[in-house]
Amino acid sequence: MFIQGFVGSWFDHPFWRKKFLLIEDADVLKIRESKVSAVIIDVERGAVPAEPAPVMPQLPPAAVLPPRHAPATGRYTPPSLAPRKTSFRQESKRAAKIVEKSRKKVGAMFESARLGQAVKLPEVLPLIDEIRDSVERNNKALTSLVRLKNKDEYTYMHSVAVCTLMINFACKLDLDDDTIRSMGVAGLLHDLGKMAVPQMILDKVDRLTDEEMVTIRSHPVRGHALIGENPDIPDIARDVCLHHHEKIDGSGYPFGLQGNEISLAARMGAICDVYDAVTSNRPYKDPWTPCVALGRMSQWQGHFDERLMQVFINSMGLYPAGGLVRLNDHRLALVVDNCREDPSGVRVLPFYCTSRLQELAPAEITITPDRGVQILGTERPEFWHFEDWAAMRQGVLAKAAPYSAAA
Repeated sequence: MFIQGFVGSWFDHPFWRKKFLLIEDADVLKIRESKVSAVIIDVERGAVPAEPAPVMPQLPPAAVLPPRHAPATGRYTPPSLAPRKTSFRQESKRAAKIVEKSRKKVGAMFESARLGQAVKLPEVLPLIDEIRDSVERNNKALTSLVRLKNKDEYTYMHSVAVCTLMINFACKLDLDDDTIRSMGVAGLLHDLGKMAVPQMILDKVDRLTDEEMVTIRSHPVRGHALIGENPDIPDIARDVCLHHHEKIDGSGYPFGLQGNEISLAARMGAICDVYDAVTSNRPYKDPWTPCVALGRMSQWQGHFDERLMQVFINSMGLYPAGGLVRLNDHRLALVVDNCREDPSGVRVLPFYCTSRLQELAPAEITITPDRGVQILGTERPEFWHFEDWAAMRQGVLAKAAPYSAAA
């Protein structure tokens, strides 16, 4: 059978994916021993004879459906057609505009919260929809661009980044449209409580005192209080705001929840929050490369849900698009995407010679394990004095020659 989905909670079924061809007896046994009450199969893609299709209730005409950007409920009505897939190069231009718009809208929302004003979620819902559309067109462009933020804008741009990562994560888990949008809202508001924490503590370079640590650890509860009973905000957002610092082994805060006491959304939020934090410039630390971050996070025992961590790594890729890598032929390259034709391949744009310290005409190539050119590892743009890496990436993409499979 081709499994199209499971009836029940995502936590109740024992597989990474919802959709796959069921051919192993061991997998059948896993399903029978799980808590799922039923499976949904696709008879067109499996070997089970089709039964007569049940008569489905007729949907209301499109004219009476609510608008996509529902102003108060936060509910998401998907468009009639899914956004068309685009290349990393094409989507990077749109993503840059979304990031610029986010700086203004989300920055204003956070400053209002700092002044004690209620969160006006309807004003940023269209932005969340734009982020969702961008992720669906090409999930690499925006997820790579939102990592690039300066120290002064970290708090609110970190929330934009986590919003993007949560939407990408939820899409990877094949969650429904309403839940995906709520996950985006959760990512955007998860650190709202930091608006109630003194800026000098948030920006402190030296080790925090015990008293300051208590203050910073109060931000989940403060954020939950700032959200209050606002009817525009989905419960998922309240949950993630309050619980994104809980850990699977119970060592997190503010309540020391563990295991199944932590919701799926909060577990996802914990991963997205930490990933963006450790790959961003902070007042007190230099950023890790995405590859280093994913590798280290996967080794932290008891911190994250291991199954979800593997799904997240898979969604980002070993070498996330937009990253800088060093090749074994003395070139630096911009990672463009994974190779659709070969899962082991990575598409890159070599653009800089490290031996001669000069720029090269970028031409896209595919690197696979059986080719002579290989990736030695990831690099930090700052080390090579690529100070404005976001602008430089756009320049490399604009100058790139047409795609070539030759390395």
